[in-house]
Amino acid sequence: MRFSHVEAFRAVMVSGSTTAAARILHTSQPNVSRSIAELEKAISLRLFERLPGKVVPTNDGLSFFKEVQRSFFGLQRLEEAAKKIHRFNGGLLRIAAVPTLAHGLIPRAIKRFVEIYPEASISLHAGHSTAVSQWVDEQSCDVGVISDLEQSYGFENEELYKIDGVCLMPRGHHLAAKSTIGPADLAGEPYISFSRNDYGRSNVDIIFERAGISRNITLETPYSSITCALVAQGLGVAIVNPIAAQDYQHMGVVTRPFRPSISHVATLIYPKGRSKDRLVSSFVEILKVVALESQRALVTPPRPMTADADNISN
Repeated sequence: MRFSHVEAFRAVMVSGSTTAAARILHTSQPNVSRSIAELEKAISLRLFERLPGKVVPTNDGLSFFKEVQRSFFGLQRLEEAAKKIHRFNGGLLRIAAVPTLAHGLIPRAIKRFVEIYPEASISLHAGHSTAVSQWVDEQSCDVGVISDLEQSYGFENEELYKIDGVCLMPRGHHLAAKSTIGPADLAGEPYISFSRNDYGRSNVDIIFERAGISRNITLETPYSSITCALVAQGLGVAIVNPIAAQDYQHMGVVTRPFRPSISHVATLIYPKGRSKDRLVSSFVEILKVVALESQRALVTPPRPMTADADNISN
């Protein structure tokens, strides 16, 4: 029994005639009839009744067709699996990122990724730079995004972005009238700070110490997402990564540039000695585009306004 014989039989069953089957298979009607006759001989079954101008499937032919259909559906699944493996290397994409990005930028990139590649399977893990680096080093994650540059040592790495921090405040805050915010502007203001052992806090502390300004730190948290939520509740102001703040604009917060500048850096890291597969490379390219779009949206700073005007316009 040859596959071409089975294919001819299926084409006749699907199309209803040997002539139509020949068109489907791009062959002649006699070739289709010959293939079916050889198939019947090979399997010792009469598949069709030959009537003037048409063929009618026998009961054996109908039963055999059911089995043929199952086999063809199985072949289709194999073809789909092969295409998926070709496109995505057949694996699960495992992403790790610091919470600042895992709660906003990364999900936006994943959304765009799955719109283009709905077959992909993805897992996302959030943790501080030390944890992300460990997961990538153990190869339990395929790509990581960290903010602590010291944790990038020994990994294949590349910069995702470098951007200046901003002062985040509730909408209508009196400091919203200023075009930029400096340390002196925050003297006496309820301030929401990163935790004492957090990598990002030391740079902020140094700037205020040099300016001789003592902050009124009322709340501490290790997560930018919590910081933004607390500011939205009117509990204070903070200096944050503007990309993190983008995801909380709908909650009634505004940002102003902070000077002197405090850089926020995101670095992509990959497992040592392991080349990026197609799945990882595709996601990273999309992530870079989304990150660039987010930065471009921050290029033009918001127009400074009075507290009353800010309340009216928003």
